[in-house]
Amino acid sequence: MPCGFMGKVLWVDLSNEKNPFKEEEIPEEIYKKFLSGYGLAAHLIFERQKPGLEAFDPGNILGIMTGILTGTGAFFSGRWMAVGKSPLTGTWGDANCGGYLAPALKKTGYDGIFFTGKSKKPVYLFIDGDKKELLDAGELWGKLDTNETEDKLKELHGKSFQVASIGPGGENLSLIAGIVNDYGRIAARSGLGALMGSKNLKALCVRGTHAVDIYDSETQSRLTADFMDDFCDYKHLCRDKTLGSITAKPLFSSLVRCLSTHNMLPDTEETDRYVMTHWGTCGITAMAANTGDSPVKNWKGVGYIDFPTNQAQYISNNYVTQYETQRYGCHHCPLRCGAKVSVPDGPFPMKDTHKPEYETLCAFGTMILADDVQRVIKVNDMLNRAGIDTISCGVVVAWAFEAYEQGVLTKETTGGLELTWGNSEAVVPLVEKIIQGEGIGAYLKDGVKRAAEHFKLDSMDYAMNAGGQELPMHDPRNHQGGLGLGVAYIAEPTPGRHTSSLDACGYYRTESEELKKKRTHMHTMKMKVNESEGDNLRDSSCFMDLVNGLGMCAFAWGNGVVPPIVEWTNAATGWDYDFEAYLLTARRIKTVRHAFNIREGITPEDTLMTTRATGNPPLKHGPNKGNTPDFLGARKEYYQAMGYDPETGKPLPETLDMLDLPGVKKALYG
Repeated sequence: MPCGFMGKVLWVDLSNEKNPFKEEEIPEEIYKKFLSGYGLAAHLIFERQKPGLEAFDPGNILGIMTGILTGTGAFFSGRWMAVGKSPLTGTWGDANCGGYLAPALKKTGYDGIFFTGKSKKPVYLFIDGDKKELLDAGELWGKLDTNETEDKLKELHGKSFQVASIGPGGENLSLIAGIVNDYGRIAARSGLGALMGSKNLKALCVRGTHAVDIYDSETQSRLTADFMDDFCDYKHLCRDKTLGSITAKPLFSSLVRCLSTHNMLPDTEETDRYVMTHWGTCGITAMAANTGDSPVKNWKGVGYIDFPTNQAQYISNNYVTQYETQRYGCHHCPLRCGAKVSVPDGPFPMKDTHKPEYETLCAFGTMILADDVQRVIKVNDMLNRAGIDTISCGVVVAWAFEAYEQGVLTKETTGGLELTWGNSEAVVPLVEKIIQGEGIGAYLKDGVKRAAEHFKLDSMDYAMNAGGQELPMHDPRNHQGGLGLGVAYIAEPTPGRHTSSLDACGYYRTESEELKKKRTHMHTMKMKVNESEGDNLRDSSCFMDLVNGLGMCAFAWGNGVVPPIVEWTNAATGWDYDFEAYLLTARRIKTVRHAFNIREGITPEDTLMTTRATGNPPLKHGPNKGNTPDFLGARKEYYQAMGYDPETGKPLPETLDMLDLPGVKKALYG
């Protein structure tokens, strides 16, 4: 009997009306080699999918995956992943999301569900225990947003069901569309909502009845209880509250910027935990603009000059959380960084919508020099309902503002909207055009690269993307960890992602207090290596494949309490591996995902960043002044450490032998 995993996946052929379902049992040895999550998905998709398919070819497989630790009682294990060939970039695509869908999916008895083919009409997948059906979605398609879809399906089948759906974005095949659950939690990146829409698949509605067996439940419970005891223990609460608060105060902005620039800011991981549990990711918006972590004015500005803290504070910390009505967390998460908010007055009053995350606040605030938090909340709600990635949409909006400044766009092309820096009033109607695909929105809905190509090739110089995917709100020119972040943007199988690398291996290799003191950053995703050493880049990169194979959240790290992932996984499965063995497994997963791109004809040049993001030309002012990191040189070192050809990025035959990937070797070398 499998423990920690269910031992099978479900294949759904949407083209087969009579017999669409097929169960496949997966041997335990496959789980040992690839874990679950997108590791298992990468193995199966690489093995089953024909190379060279167009993104919307019915043969392009869409996977919805859970992780090894999902449903085992381990903290931070409530993530699920959507996977497939990205319509946006043509590379391997994956998107990660929290909420409560993951345990419900796993309790259906499957570690993942794979969709092939295309339905003749809109349908949704219904699973109730062992009952499986494809039901007509005609009353949902083209009529209901994701919130309304979830309401309707729960009205039809019961509130105990979990729903994941696409909105108008996915239905209209917007290449920046995602898949939504829990009324606004979204697996946003890589355009996989468009892949789902291309299959005429509106939603999944699931309720599981199968328990997840655990090999050693007593040890698992003890590990979890011990972790929680440490997590709730604040040794310096007054200090944490003070440090967390002053970073958003204009009075202290110069001091914070100076200390940060010289790596002297006295923050600690315990402070990070306090920030996340009290404000969530919006607790870093003002600080990120001030210290050079976040891009400003479409990556050409400087925070303290163009968007100083006396403006940035209005989309950060208490100015956001003042609208909170209810705190929440994902399944089995002690951090509880999310919240519902309500806006009682103003131009866009609303109730019970999701608090915007840092990425959204920066994208529709710092990037366009707007400090109107109510409008950011409105845009966040609009895009969640539409099922569109707020990062990608924010980047294409910032591009449109600069294109308007450059004369590439005019009031005629924008439909009368004045896209001038700081004009937040233009954002809501512009986003509405993107959602509906109307007017200028018809060209913006497919991402910044295609928008720039359509209007004027010169505007590609400020179309901020890597390989076609819009860059997130963390600047690789930053003096704290920028080099490793930039290498991740251009070298990962899913380009332009800030959640694809995490420098956390040291936690499991040493108990050195000196090492732990070095890991003091206000935000988990800033924990990137500063050195260009290939081994560090490799291990940080592969660590996130381990995280995603386990179904965990990256916010589990950087809180001052180290998650016992090795012990949790061994207790859940009955395996007896150490950290280095799991990291090698992660390297195998990474290599399969990377090999998918090689087989699709993706070259290292295809995933480069817009030159402005590389520091070319360098900024003349601010914390990132003059920084032009050697991303290409560091990428070569990363490739060498991974066992890839340093020029082409192709995994070497001996690497594939070492990782026991004969199928990949045959595909790449014949």
